[in-house]
Amino acid sequence: MKKVAVILLIVMTLLLTACTGKITYVGDSPNVALIIANRGDKGFNDSAVIGLNVSVQKHGTNLTILEHDNKAENFEKAFMDAAKGYNHVIMTSSMMKETLEQHAADYPDVKFLMYDGEVDWTKGDLKNIYCIVFRANEVSYLAGYLAASMSETGKIGFVGGVNNTNINDFAVGFEAGAKHKNPDIQSYLEYAGTFNDPEKGKEIAKAMIDDGVDIIFAAAGAVNLGVLDVVAENDRMMIGVDADQYSLFMAEGKADLAKHILTSATKDIGNVLFQAVDNYTKREVITGETKTLGLAEGGVSLSKNDFYKEMVPQAIQDEIDDLEQKIIKGEIEVPTARKASAK
Repeated sequence: MKKVAVILLIVMTLLLTACTGKITYVGDSPNVALIIANRGDKGFNDSAVIGLNVSVQKHGTNLTILEHDNKAENFEKAFMDAAKGYNHVIMTSSMMKETLEQHAADYPDVKFLMYDGEVDWTKGDLKNIYCIVFRANEVSYLAGYLAASMSETGKIGFVGGVNNTNINDFAVGFEAGAKHKNPDIQSYLEYAGTFNDPEKGKEIAKAMIDDGVDIIFAAAGAVNLGVLDVVAENDRMMIGVDADQYSLFMAEGKADLAKHILTSATKDIGNVLFQAVDNYTKREVITGETKTLGLAEGGVSLSKNDFYKEMVPQAIQDEIDDLEQKIIKGEIEVPTARKASAK
């Protein structure tokens, strides 16, 4: 029932208004391009693909996935390929932000959705864009509180992908939650400078563990896979990101890795994109604004799977549940790396 409620709530947030302008379709389904970085990260990118593949099965959506390898020189080509051939284009992160701002107005009949990022709405005519931002700082606050509660060494770590607003929002929330639990906690923060290099994740994780860190929160795409390898080798714990990574590894029969993922700070990316395409099929499309999704809307959540319930003492679970409700009610204001939206 909780999942159904979350889905309905996100549907309500997305179905606010219909945009004007020409909307064309192929057959009875929208012609959708997803611009994405490399698949196989067990998190951010894979969640997007899963959500849209469900749309293909349910709606017969005409879906093409264009991968850009997170290399800036490939962003514009991927954008142009999508904008010239599809009427609905979904982008996976704010790394496409400048390209979108520069070229969206050239394709007024194309509806652009950028999730996990926001355009600068003051930069020209961007009325055919819709942005979805996840309040990652809120779920990271819970993850930080958990890490500080469970750490035996008093040292925890954060591994980010690239140093940008999205990843900084995770870091800021994580640090604040950890300090809430233990003002004397020692936090180590490191950026990999990439989302695609598991070896870099191994290098960073090894250095942190050598310094006494026993729990690492990794928000770094495929870099997380390297972090997890080292965490497992050293019998430490990790907090995953974007998807319930414990459950994903268990589904692949990799219990030796899964049992080192204490929980995950998730974003409901797959469901959000599925609902967006569902809106397309109903000819109900929103553009010209930013919608933010946090704990209250079900856009982010801490994975409270069976392993979490087994490993985390009930008293700490209760404290985290209480914190979550206080954040939802506005009784705790979680610091953020984001500026206030212009929309």
